[in-house]
Amino acid sequence: MCGFAGLIAFSDRYRIDRALLQRMSNAIAHRGPDGEQLLLSDSSSPQCALAFRRLAILDLEERAMQPMTDGHRVIVFNGEIYNFRDLRKELDSHQRYQWKTTGDTEVILRAYAQWREKCVDHLNGMFAFAIFDKQENTLFLTRDRMGQKPLYYAIAPENQAIAFASELAALRLLDWPDTTIDIAALSGYLETGFIASPATIYRGIRKLPPATTLNFTAGAEPKLATYFDPNLGSDELPDIKTTVQDAVNRQLVSDVPVGCFLSGGIDSSVIAACLSGHRDVHTFSIGFDDPRYDETKYAAQVAAHLGTTHHQFIVRPNAAEDLPKLAAVFGEPFGDSSALPTHYLARETRQHVKVALSGDGGDELFGGYDRYRAMYLAKRLQNLPRPFSKILSHLPAIHPKSRLSRIRRFTKSLQLPPAQRYAQYMSLFEPDQISHLYSDFQPQNLIELIYEKLSAQRDPVQSAAATDRLTYLPEDLLTKVDRASMLHALEVRSPFMDHDVVNRCANLATIQMIQGGPKRLLRDAFAADLPDFVFRRKKMGFAVPIGDWLRTILRPMMNDLLCASDSFAAKNFRRDAINNLIEQHATRRADHSQRLYALMMLELWHRSFGGKT
Repeated sequence: MCGFAGLIAFSDRYRIDRALLQRMSNAIAHRGPDGEQLLLSDSSSPQCALAFRRLAILDLEERAMQPMTDGHRVIVFNGEIYNFRDLRKELDSHQRYQWKTTGDTEVILRAYAQWREKCVDHLNGMFAFAIFDKQENTLFLTRDRMGQKPLYYAIAPENQAIAFASELAALRLLDWPDTTIDIAALSGYLETGFIASPATIYRGIRKLPPATTLNFTAGAEPKLATYFDPNLGSDELPDIKTTVQDAVNRQLVSDVPVGCFLSGGIDSSVIAACLSGHRDVHTFSIGFDDPRYDETKYAAQVAAHLGTTHHQFIVRPNAAEDLPKLAAVFGEPFGDSSALPTHYLARETRQHVKVALSGDGGDELFGGYDRYRAMYLAKRLQNLPRPFSKILSHLPAIHPKSRLSRIRRFTKSLQLPPAQRYAQYMSLFEPDQISHLYSDFQPQNLIELIYEKLSAQRDPVQSAAATDRLTYLPEDLLTKVDRASMLHALEVRSPFMDHDVVNRCANLATIQMIQGGPKRLLRDAFAADLPDFVFRRKKMGFAVPIGDWLRTILRPMMNDLLCASDSFAAKNFRRDAINNLIEQHATRRADHSQRLYALMMLELWHRSFGGKT
């Protein structure tokens, strides 16, 4: 697990010096505190400039340092390949090779020499890497199937150079990518709270989408190809326990200790249960003073049941100090407030281990979200008399986790077509709210369009889960986990994102996901390994009381950010719309916590990096 940045320049206009390459390396230093190496070709054309920051997990010796070369090609790589030892044997069966390291980077380099771009089909892991072929003057970029590891890139005019990096901040240092704000991307952010691939907040910088390869040659259009679909899977019901256990076992490959996040919910408890047969398992959880957001007692009970060495941290946040750090590490607006608890959990866990397993992705595969059950119920109640549903939709909503709030959101959407209904469940601002806020709004309708496309052969629940696997999961959840954990140089692995698990579980029927209780298949598979309450208690979610903080400890910061005369909001949004959001939230006439948080993160991003409008 590491960070990298690089540039391949076929024109002198885009060549860089060592000082700039060093600055690009510094921008990603938090991703790899265990070592740094720069490679800068001097007189050759094209110029190859690579910067690497190492977090040493496999083969801790200096020999495994990157950039790594086989003489013809050079690689920089971020992530872990869990099946690298098996691949090494397979590659030796094709041609005997004198291995110089015991880690996975050299295996990728050799796999590319053997299979070229098809090497990705052989990799089981989370990864982003760049391989420059010095003989053919070509660059190969790719990203893992589910989008766990990030990769950004920018292409110069007439395809005379390409720059790439693990985080946006490194590319912002170059003088040629167009950093004008992409209005469509900003509009999408206001709709969902994230900016979906391939867009970024900047017109001239792109995200490589998950499961995508890019081949680049000077003067030619880059060739993009997709090599995996997370919504195409086996029609046979898998042995869930064996499938998940095998994924966990694969992801234990490491030359440093591996821990496990544990909230006491179903997903993290299942992962911890799969570790229970191993010696000296360490689990980690955090809690807050607000009992509505504190799961530590459940985590402690699961840890005691499994016999793990448990570490529990009660966090008293300093959000005013931490939010600017998060805004900087994301490099573009990111509106999910659960990045805060993820940041705190990663920070505390990193004091003990370098690697932690998580339960991320279990909801999207096994039907864990309340919104899936809402889609199921809505189909059954779609003929509810309109006057009755209208009355229910106007029930007061005080707290976003309250039963009345949930009923209100549910009934408000009953008369909508399924695609629009699900888009409303997933929306940050509704379209009319954005139009009132932002006069340049360009509706993207990302969730609605993807749901509609996927719904042709799926029922509403299956369509919702499939939509999440293409949108919310990679663009929000996995992005959040990567940036918040790598801010503290902690590698987080997600066994549910093993592509074998995804392949086997992507076609589960609605009855298998939500009937008989949420995540029934996981419950049936692991009921004998975990306490009953794990499967019976109400899903809490990993969150912080951001709504209350915005009325109290964060109120001054919010006002300073959103109401300043030189703010992004002042220049781009309607002042009365901002004031109404703040006033309605402060007086508890509405809960605008997530909207206000997203606007604050937009403002903090603009203060850190900005962009031309």
